[in-house]
Amino acid sequence: MQDAVWLREMLSHEMEVRPPRSLRVEQKILAGNVATLRIDGDLIGFTEIRNYVKTAEIATFIIDPKHRGEGNANKLVLKAIKMSPQKRIISCTKNPKMAKVLKDCGFEKTYWPGLLEYSLLTINTIKRIILMLLGLEFKRLWIQAKGFMKYKIYKLEVK
Repeated sequence: MQDAVWLREMLSHEMEVRPPRSLRVEQKILAGNVATLRIDGDLIGFTEIRNYVKTAEIATFIIDPKHRGEGNANKLVLKAIKMSPQKRIISCTKNPKMAKVLKDCGFEKTYWPGLLEYSLLTINTIKRIILMLLGLEFKRLWIQAKGFMKYKIYKLEVK
């Protein structure tokens, strides 16, 4: 349960990612298809790996602010790549530091990841907007909406 508390705390402060859910739901998500990074047993990094038909998406990427700038983002992306059963991996970000991490891990910027992938990214965005509206997360919605056009898609073809 300690990991779910950490995740809710991080999601509450990071306005660029999905809204936090209940501890029970976060615990269930942590038990699913995710990559985590730990130091001395404590969770310091988290990302969801969403599997689509032939593509995986690295999403909801968080590194604890106390452990940023130490190379942990690269470690977590590389771990997610290794865990993914898919040979094509995508990730969306508007954060220049995250874009650099993705590029350092072999990702390339793309404008068209494919029709299915683009459709699923759109559906996930709509779901996130609905969650923010239902959760009265207007500040988070505003922050994400005002930078919507700055998002870039990165793709990696694993050999």
